[in-house]
Amino acid sequence: MNVIFHIDEPEKWAEVLSNVSNYLQEASKQGTTGQVEILVNGKAIISVETASGVDLAPVMDAGVTIAACANAMAAHQVDPSTVQDGVTIVPAGVFELAKRESEGYGYIKP
Repeated sequence: MNVIFHIDEPEKWAEVLSNVSNYLQEASKQGTTGQVEILVNGKAIISVETASGVDLAPVMDAGVTIAACANAMAAHQVDPSTVQDGVTIVPAGVFELAKRESEGYGYIKP
C-alpha cells in the first residue's frame, strides 16, 4: 500500500510526523509493504532547510521519501543548497500529488 502525506502548514509537522510513525508501525504489524512519501509545499517548505529545527532524518532513515516543491522553495526563498540531506526536490508539488494519486497512492493530509 503506497501513501503520500501532504503538509503545507509548518505548525503541523509534529502531527504529520506522528501520523507517519503510526502508519509505519501499523503497516509493519500487518505485514503491509509499500512506499511512503511526504510532500512538502506552501509555508511548510521552510522546514526542509537544515537550520529549521525539524529533523527529517529519522523518517527518511525509515524509508520515507521527503519531496519538496521547487515552486514553494522559490516563493519562500529557500535555497536548494540549504535543504536537509536526503530531501528530494520536485518541480511542482501539486503535480507530484496528482501523479502519486494517479499511481494509486492514498492521500493523507493531517
